[in-house]
Order: sequence, then C-alpha cells, then structure tokens
Amino acid sequence: MHISPISQSYTFSKYKIAQNRISSNETSPQKSTNTTKLPSINEVTLPINFKAERKTVPDVDYFSYRTMSEPMKRFLRKRCTDFNEKVKTSELENQNKKYLPLMKDEDMKKFVEICSQFNKLKDDPILCLGRSPKWFLNTSLWMKDGIDNYKFVAFSKFWFRKQGDELVKMGPMFQPTPEEKKAYKKYLKNIQCDPQHIVDVAKKTGKKIVITDYINTGKGVSSFLDLMSEFAEQDGILEDFAHSIRIYGIGCMEYTEKFYHDDEEISEPRVQMPDRLAPYSREIPQEYHDMPMNIFEQMLINENTNECRASFYPHEVWTIYKPDRYKTGMLSYKQIAALREKCPRSMTNFSPAMKDYRNLLNFRILDYMAKTGDLRGSLGSKQWD
Repeated sequence: MHISPISQSYTFSKYKIAQNRISSNETSPQKSTNTTKLPSINEVTLPINFKAERKTVPDVDYFSYRTMSEPMKRFLRKRCTDFNEKVKTSELENQNKKYLPLMKDEDMKKFVEICSQFNKLKDDPILCLGRSPKWFLNTSLWMKDGIDNYKFVAFSKFWFRKQGDELVKMGPMFQPTPEEKKAYKKYLKNIQCDPQHIVDVAKKTGKKIVITDYINTGKGVSSFLDLMSEFAEQDGILEDFAHSIRIYGIGCMEYTEKFYHDDEEISEPRVQMPDRLAPYSREIPQEYHDMPMNIFEQMLINENTNECRASFYPHEVWTIYKPDRYKTGMLSYKQIAALREKCPRSMTNFSPAMKDYRNLLNFRILDYMAKTGDLRGSLGSKQWD
C-alpha cells in the first residue's frame, strides 16, 4: 500500500486524522492551513511551552509501539528515512549533526550489543545519573532479558577540574550554595534517592546500588558523590553510604585518547572519590564499558541525542524548579535568570523538531529490536523519558 507523505505543517490532531486515513487506504489527506509562526528558542527570553502544533510524528514509547498498526509503522519508517527532508533541522540543538542516529543496521547492532551489557544488572537497583545513560538503559529496559527498572536522578554540570592526573575542587563560586544544596536534598528525598534511602535499599536487598553515567574525566560523578557524601555525613551514615554504592561507567577510550593526546599514557576512565569518600575508595567497586567511536559520537556526545532526553538541571536551578515538571533541554543563563523572576508551574523548551527527533529515534530502536526478535513481550515498569 502506498502511503502519502504528510505535510510538516500538520498539527498533531490532523496527524491522527491522517493516521486513520492511512488505515482506511485514503492516501491524499488535505493540507493544513495553519500558518501560525512560533518564535524560535533564540528569540525568547523565557522558555516557550511548545505545543504539539508542528510535530510531524506522535509520541512513541514502548507501550505505544506495541499497539501500533502496521500502516503507522510503515509511515514512521519512512519518516526516519526522510528525517532531513521532513523535520525542520534548523531547530535541532546541534546544527553540525543534522541526522537521525543509528539508521545503519550495523550501527544499530553495535548499539544494541552495548545496551545488552546492562542486562547483567537485571536484579540490581540502578541509579541513572543525568541524561547520558538514558538511551542505553531504556533500550535494555525494552529488551528480552533486560533490566526491569531503574531510577533516574537529574544532575548536570560539575565543580571539579582536572589538574594533572588528579581532580581538584573548583572555587566556591562554581559550587552549589547552601540554599541550592538544601533544595537538591529535598528533591532527592522526594524521589527516594537520598543517601538514607540508598543505604536502606542496599541493606534490604543485600546489593549495592549501581550508579551509572558517561565517564571521561569523572568530574560529573565526583561532583554528585561529593554532594551525596556531604548529605550522608550530615545524617551520620557516611560509612554505610560508602558501602552501599558501586560505579558502572560507559564511554569511549578512543575519544579519551584524542582528548588527552599529549599524555604519554592514557588509563581507563575512573571516578576519583571526593575527600569524604576517599578513605572508602576500595569499598566502592568500579567497572567501565567501552564502545566504538561512531556509536559514542551518535549516542553520547551528540547534543541532539542527549538534549531531547530530560531536563537540564545544574545547581543554579535547584531552587527554581523540579525536573519532573520542566523538560527543558539546554537553557541559556539568560533564560535561567528570567526563570528566577517568573517561574510557570510546568514548562518544556524542546522545539517540535527535537520532539520528533526523540520519538523517531525511540521508534527506530524499538522497530529494529522487534525485527530481530529482541523486543520483550511486556513491560511492567514506567517508561523513563
């Protein structure tokens, strides 16, 4: 059956109508007359709450894929193929990477193999630190014999810098303020990821909580653990906390070697423990998993792939908003300053093109695993977006 292309200006409601027409063999939907122009992200001082008006595809997750009709799957496969023609690529976060990742089957195969390494954590409590590991964890979540769940903790930026082979804490102006720390500790308690909860889970299950993130220098994880160890010390459970965690890092040695090409010897990326946890470093196991450069470039350091996954949550905004209500992508400091003056209850700063990017990449991964027989039959846990 031939499927007519749908105009990029279609609203989501008209898209749903078009879907019904496709299912009933109607192949020439009317063009939309909606010409409302949304300002670009660069034209506003406060993040825009983008509606669905210019999305060209619906939201796609595991559950919607499992109930998706074959005509709709064919339509979305064509949308993936025609990504650069149908999506307004000028709205993507990184203009130098105007492509949809993993369109080559050989790249998708390697990506799925990397994600399957998380499957061995199936029975372990997992803490996903920030946006970077989300595509990998979600793919394992969708996979046969993959993980059953994980906990997401929003965390962005760092306050350590590399000095030789060591990490050194930066000055106070780069670190969270007491007010910001208080707000972040409240956030951790609300999502049950504060040090006390981690200790309780470890004692109950007999398993260390797996903290997973992209690791190059380890500055981000070191900053997170610096804060967590401070909270644990305040609560009188520092030693228990140190015995309750382990590190699972992902990254690319080829990239690290290029990044530090002047160094005579490049060691495997590891997390340096902050001062409070340094005495317990031997009690905190670490493992690192490498990936090919082309997968790393598509799925980890590609701003388009990274930014469409969750809120940007540096310490400057901890007192301003909760990440589960703010799907922000990257915010400029000018926008953050504007948020301090007037903060709506909820907000998303993703352009329609970035939403399409996320949904098409979700579809591409799910569709590939369905084709290869790797997609699980049912999923009881939450879909983490």
